[in-house]
Amino acid sequence: MELDTPLAAAPAFDLLYVYVPLRDGSLSAVRLVDGEVIWSAECETQHRLAVGADVLVAASDHTLVGIRSSDGLKLWTSDVGSTVSAAPVWNNGWLIAVLESGEVVVLRAQDGQEFWRRQLSGSLVIEPSVGGRNLFVPVADGRIVALDLVTGDQVWEHTVGGSPREILATDDLFVGSTDNFFYRLSRHNGEWLWRWRTGADIIGRPATNARQVLFVSLDNVLRALDRKSGVQKWRRPLAGRPTAGPTIVGNVVLVAGVAPSILAFDTKTGLPAGTLAVGADFFVPPHVLNLFSPAGPGIIAATGDRRLLAILRALGPPTFSITFPPAPLLPAPERFKPAEVLPFEPLPESPPASGEILPTGWVV
Repeated sequence: MELDTPLAAAPAFDLLYVYVPLRDGSLSAVRLVDGEVIWSAECETQHRLAVGADVLVAASDHTLVGIRSSDGLKLWTSDVGSTVSAAPVWNNGWLIAVLESGEVVVLRAQDGQEFWRRQLSGSLVIEPSVGGRNLFVPVADGRIVALDLVTGDQVWEHTVGGSPREILATDDLFVGSTDNFFYRLSRHNGEWLWRWRTGADIIGRPATNARQVLFVSLDNVLRALDRKSGVQKWRRPLAGRPTAGPTIVGNVVLVAGVAPSILAFDTKTGLPAGTLAVGADFFVPPHVLNLFSPAGPGIIAATGDRRLLAILRALGPPTFSITFPPAPLLPAPERFKPAEVLPFEPLPESPPASGEILPTGWVV
């Protein structure tokens, strides 16, 4: 579909819709299965929307706005006192935002009620990650700070070289930095377990499967390392400069950047597995869908020439295909099973409802 104006930020997704923010101040909900626009509303945002539990959250300057996902109705507005400096994060009803003032603020996504905020005294320009009960915040001065999601108390702080990028929180933390190193850090105390030198800064969030962690860097290389040891398994040069981390789909990894194509590689060997070519540079990385419909799209992509594309199948050898279960009652194919990782401490089911007492003794 053709967009009226360029994108203001990357689209956001739930199971049914893609939410498209445009520079003219509008937001549209587009149905994934057929591309029909379900509703449009006025909505200013500088970052990708946070999505979950029938509520969208948009960030514009120092304001967070909750929007009902079914019809675009504005539900609440919260002034957080400073400009939101990265995309807000939704996790099981908790809404996390980082601010230009160096603060982390946590709210209840349902109604915008603020629970706590913490000053980290540094530049916060990368969205944090949630792992178990903890929130992991990358700070531009090299620190990674772990906070208790419920109370805001600091759990640990550790410093890496350069400025850490997006953190992948699994059994441990995987993160790249502008010091040209890729790190595996202990989730429990932040100490680095291993690190790997690259030829340039790491870009975006890494991706993992059961045995490997994959990431891209500005030397235009995709690398796969052993999760446990950090030993390099393979590396592949890329045709264009990557703009975000890789995406794993079964036994294939997808990489997009400033180029009119998405490259696919076999995760085990690193050998090329196909190409998605659309004739225009991609605006943001592709989003892979796992719809329970053989007729539904497999990938949604946005291009720099103001197009939103639903791609049914990639161009390439048979090793690269996007397939889905024929019916909701059948289990997902083997290739879509998530990687097995060690369990986290249990995350609270949701933020406390109004009138409940937080562990700090505060009543909300």
